[in-house]
Amino acid sequence: MRKFILFFLLSSAVWAQTYYMNVKTRSGTSSYPITSIDKLTFNGIVDAVDAKKLNTALKTFTLLQNYPNPFNPTTTISYAIPKAGNVEMKIFDINGQLIRNLANEQKAAGVYNTNWDSKNDAGRTVASGIYICQVKYNSSLLTKKMLLLK
Repeated sequence: MRKFILFFLLSSAVWAQTYYMNVKTRSGTSSYPITSIDKLTFNGIVDAVDAKKLNTALKTFTLLQNYPNPFNPTTTISYAIPKAGNVEMKIFDINGQLIRNLANEQKAAGVYNTNWDSKNDAGRTVASGIYICQVKYNSSLLTKKMLLLK
């Protein structure tokens, strides 16, 4: 019975473990429990140099890596465009064959998420393998590799 109680007490200590996030500020580093992360506010953290970097990033066409990767059966593809323009999103297999047209439309400036359900234009599920996501915004073209595992 004592072994069971000891096991229970040790197990409870593990289940109650708290993880912390360290935040560096100008005045030093502070630790916050992850459970309190939604209570944190970050005011005045952008200085003049960071503001320039932030403005440059917002003015840049960006394609992020899909998430999750590897994926099965769906994945999310995120991209940002700085100004309104035409966006085309296509999925190709590793041989360069077009698998799916996901978008070909005018978009306003902003950040967008598109889901791919691992199906081709005919509605059939594709095989496991490496696929290429290609996003064209006006005359710019970005690509990312994606891995479908079944």
